[in-house]
Amino acid sequence: MRKMIQIYWMIFLTFIAVCLAQARLSINITQGVSQQIPVAVTPFNGQMIKNSQLPNGIAAVIADDLRNSGRIESQTTNFPQYIDIDNVKQINWSKWSADYVLVGKIDKNNGRYNITYELASKLSGSVLSARKFTDLQESQLRLLAHTISNYIYEAITGSKGYFTSKLAYVDVENPYNVKKAVYQLVVSDYDGFNPHVLLRQTKEPIMSPTWSKDGKYLAYVSYHKGSMAIYTIGVYTGVRKKIANYEGINSSPAFSPNGQTLAMALSQGYSENTNIYLMNLNNDKLYKKLTLNGINTAPTFSPSGREIAFVSNRGGNPQVYTTDIDSKYPASERLTYGAKQAFDPQYTPNGQSIVFMYQKDSSSGTQIAKVGLRDKNVTVLTHGSMDSSPSVSPDGNMIIYAQGQPSGGANLAMVSIDGKVQISLPSNTQGTIQSPAWSPAV
Repeated sequence: MRKMIQIYWMIFLTFIAVCLAQARLSINITQGVSQQIPVAVTPFNGQMIKNSQLPNGIAAVIADDLRNSGRIESQTTNFPQYIDIDNVKQINWSKWSADYVLVGKIDKNNGRYNITYELASKLSGSVLSARKFTDLQESQLRLLAHTISNYIYEAITGSKGYFTSKLAYVDVENPYNVKKAVYQLVVSDYDGFNPHVLLRQTKEPIMSPTWSKDGKYLAYVSYHKGSMAIYTIGVYTGVRKKIANYEGINSSPAFSPNGQTLAMALSQGYSENTNIYLMNLNNDKLYKKLTLNGINTAPTFSPSGREIAFVSNRGGNPQVYTTDIDSKYPASERLTYGAKQAFDPQYTPNGQSIVFMYQKDSSSGTQIAKVGLRDKNVTVLTHGSMDSSPSVSPDGNMIIYAQGQPSGGANLAMVSIDGKVQISLPSNTQGTIQSPAWSPAV
């Protein structure tokens, strides 16, 4: 058993970089593009709100959200006019470099808050988006700010906002001390705020968290008394359930889009080979085997749920393959060529591409790349030497990943799907984050 697990980790988790944990991930744009849309985000008038959740107020959260998308340039100072929600029609657009101006107002009454915003557009000369939210508690205001960001992002770009989405990751304390290592399964806001520990255990690793499509559950891999198993856990309830604990390797869970099926990699004994299986979550029974030989792992469903991408070493080195889950006999198509190794595939929401870990040759490290499903052209998106664990944002525009450093340090980072926007998420405290996973839009 030990030999089998060592082989598994040697082949499929080589080059996995880790990054440092923190309660809040402050985001720095390290590279951008000239066509970002300029949006002026003015301070919200009325009751000033500053606390641990809103250290710089509601408008600052919105500005950060829009900036973090990589598509919008948030302007927060040096406004040419004083504009509030009562005189939006008086904007003199000839004085503004921004294409849009956001204004807002905060009213407090008996300890509750009413928040109003308006987004004005230079192109139309009118208000593009406006809403009022009433009777809110102070603890709800950060979530409200993300919600407003969603409306503004969609109004400007036409794409659904994702700023109320979540991150899941594994936080490891004392990662290099087997006896003292502590593993935590953590869920936070997409920007690192509000981390919540779902599961904490010593010595026994937690790996590969993955979201259900409704955002209510995570599946993950863990050890218990030396046995490898796949579990699910309720994000809001904390209720755990053991899903797969077959002999040998139980790994790489992935939910289908309809939530009825879980794909996984199983060895079904002490063989060094693993294959991709499908489980019916209504009865927790395996009902289909999608591969036959070699080490096959890291399955992920297409947005339609009709195909699965996975990694296999059947050609000698790990590469990305796809297969139709409805095919009568196991039949797979190789997707990646021209690389020594390819790991950890993830479909983009539009189903047109797959992002993955890419190693060009034996002398190079790993980067994040994408490959077109039709043309099979590979585009390398990052430039590090230990980039790993890609996860795509709900709108498909950004990818979060673990960015390793040659010195041994590491950090979380984001890259846009075209590779033109690079964002670093530096860490401020000790610890190790592994396997970041971006939730669906919630």
